[in-house]
Amino acid sequence: MRRLTLVPALIAVAALALAGCAQDFGHGPEGRVTEKTKDGKKFYLVVDPSKKGKEEKFRVSKYDYHDCNRGSKYPKCIDD
Repeated sequence: MRRLTLVPALIAVAALALAGCAQDFGHGPEGRVTEKTKDGKKFYLVVDPSKKGKEEKFRVSKYDYHDCNRGSKYPKCIDD
């Protein structure tokens, strides 16, 4: 009987641990990806929103980092 009460508790702990792994850094400005940088386990994209050289650097998840290549349109590259 004790095992049956332990199972839901273990499932709840596992669900919380997996929920903590999800990262949401929000969205950066729309534009072309001009550069990708990585600092340890932090991933960044540099986007030129107006094509006037005023680039913006912002943090993204590693999945968004790998989905967006230089020259691709952001945020379209993460939605494909």
